[in-house]
Formats: sequence, C-alpha cells, structure tokens
Amino acid sequence: MTFVKKAFVCALSVATVTTAALAGCSSATSGTATSGTSSNVAAPPPAAVPSDLNVGTYPTTPRVIPPNSSDGAWVEEGNRMGEALIQGNEVDPRMVIGGAALRSFPVLSGIELSNRVPDGTATVFEANDMQVGMTTTRGDKLTDPTVAVRIGLYRFKTDAAATSAVSAIRAATAARQQVTVPGTPGVVASVFKPGTVDSYLAQGPIVINVSGTGPTDAEATGFVSKAFSLEVPKLKTFTPTPVADVPKLPSDSDGILARTLPLSNPTDGGVPELMTGYYGLAGLLHRIPTLATAGKYEQAGVDLVGQADGVVYRTRDAAAATTLLTAMYSAPGDIHAASAPDVPAMKCVRDAVGSSVRCGVTVGRYVADLTGDSLDVAQQKASAEFAILTKAGS
Repeated sequence: MTFVKKAFVCALSVATVTTAALAGCSSATSGTATSGTSSNVAAPPPAAVPSDLNVGTYPTTPRVIPPNSSDGAWVEEGNRMGEALIQGNEVDPRMVIGGAALRSFPVLSGIELSNRVPDGTATVFEANDMQVGMTTTRGDKLTDPTVAVRIGLYRFKTDAAATSAVSAIRAATAARQQVTVPGTPGVVASVFKPGTVDSYLAQGPIVINVSGTGPTDAEATGFVSKAFSLEVPKLKTFTPTPVADVPKLPSDSDGILARTLPLSNPTDGGVPELMTGYYGLAGLLHRIPTLATAGKYEQAGVDLVGQADGVVYRTRDAAAATTLLTAMYSAPGDIHAASAPDVPAMKCVRDAVGSSVRCGVTVGRYVADLTGDSLDVAQQKASAEFAILTKAGS
C-alpha cells in the first residue's frame, strides 16, 4: 500500500484522543506498569457524589481489570515499543499531522498489518511469526501529503526471525529501484513508487520499517536517512520484554484503566485488545491528530492515559488538570453545549462537522474525556466518570 496518501478515518475531531477516535484504532499500552495482572485502585475517600446524578445506565465505580489475553499482552508490548519511537516532526518540522487517523497505534496481523506495510511485507512478516508492531505516521497534510514519514517497529520472537524477514524483503524487492540510505549500513531500501522510499533494518528481534514520502526520490531518501539516524540510537535504549515474560505484563497501571468506563460494545469495530488499554505521554503524542497541540499535554505533566469507552488522563496536579480540560475544550470551531447541572465543572462541545458531542470533567489530577451520539449520552458518561474518579481517589 502507499504510505500516508490515503487517510484512515479513525480519529475524530478531538483536540485530544477520544474513545471513538481510538476504537478499532487504539491500544492497550505501555507506561510505568506497577500493578500485577489485575488492577486495584486505592480505597475510596468518603463519597462526594450527588445522589441524583444522572448517569443513565453507566457504571459509577472503578473497575477491576482482568488479566491480559495473549493478544492483549502483546499489544501492551507494542505500546512499550511506542516509547522507543521517535516523533515524526523530529525528521522534519513540517511532519505534524497524522496520529491515530494514520494508524499510529499497535498492530497484530491480518488486514490491519496490510494497512501499515505493503502486502508483500505483510506476508513476509506473518511467515516469520511477527508478534506485534507499533507505528507512528506524520505528514504536512492528512491526505496526499507533500512530505511524510511512517516509522514502524515490528517485534519478532527471535533475532534470527527478524533477520530472516529482512532478508526475504530484500529478495522480494530486488526488481525495484534500490536505494542507498546514507549513514546507516545494512538498510534494505527501494523506491515503492515515485517519491516514496520504503526501507527495513533488523535490530535484534525488532525490524525497523521507515517509509518516506517527498516531492522526489532523493528527498524521500533524505527523510529515511534522517529517521534511521534518530531511530536506531533511540531503539538501543529500549529493552524488549523476553518472550516468556510477555504474558506477565500487567493489564493496568496505577489503576488508570480501572478509572475508565468499559467499552459498550467490545466486539464491535475491531479487536477488543486494540480498543482499550493504557500508555504514557509518548504513546499519547503518537496518537494525537497534530503535534502542534503536544504542548498542552506536556505542560500539564500528563504521564499516564487510560482508554476504553472514554479517555482518562493523569496530570501533574489538580491545577494542571483544570488547565488541560480548558485547553482541550477551547479549539477553534468548537460549539459549546450545556454541562450537566449536578457537575458544574463539566465542559461539553458539539462536533462542528458531525453529530457527536464531547463532554469532559476533572477530579483532582485526573481529566476524563467522553464522546456520545447526543448531549444527554455524553453528559451521562461524563457524570459517571465524575463518580468513578471521585470514588477512586488520588
């Protein structure tokens, strides 16, 4: 497939990353995992939730997160790998648009893998038993970009399997115009189409795939070269989880996922393990629609994100949470809607180009961001999150 020429309609407006944006294009994740295979939140403080709070049928208490499935554990390893991925704007400052809309989240196999890499590459990866991948994609536009880069890390069970995959790609692409990537020996690179260079390098059990797009093959090669010069040393700071230990990866971190609403339809729209999970700031920045908004998350000290039927952000402190919520709900074009009367701090906005409504709320250092098909539904979800966060405590 081509690289970022066709947008993946999976990320919604969201000045942040919402559930609807991530459902079918999201992840269980990395971050600082501290809890074991299930999560337990701190004992709740005395109740401070209005008794008549309108939460519809949504739950109002923190969840207990079950142990990972096999796929879920590998998805979490994929999100750990997100910490080892550079951001697209490090290659070129124009490359800020993309995120979840361009599949910047983990991938297992099947059709989703074919949507990340050329079909021949997907076949090779699956033949060599690829376990999980994590990609980040950015360009100067969402569709038909002038300049763009996709960087993927693909994990195999062994170093030999990763090397075998690259060797097979070398053979399969031999008939294409070959490209030398300056500065990084051993890269297998070829012109995928005019202006797009696709390239691969095995590093231990991980294959780095960089696809660069530019006005000319030479410019595309320059983007690939720059990406490898940054990605190879960053990857060397990352320690892959041993295969035998992947099933032991925790299913929650510091109770962040326990603070989210469960998916309403966990089998609707994709692999459930890809629609719920947790990740850190780097994983969030890979997913947001534009890196131009990265500063508000960095300034708020966001260090952990939980995602299911809604997204919960952990910030530095309560003041930072309030500032972040305001920033998330003040984008140009936002149409402000009424908040729930029992939660006056709630903020709601209507999608300027669609029918969805977002509502957000803060409790202490946590910010929750929810999406609904109507104002009532969005308010009910945000009210339920208010109750959950209040009961979960700090």
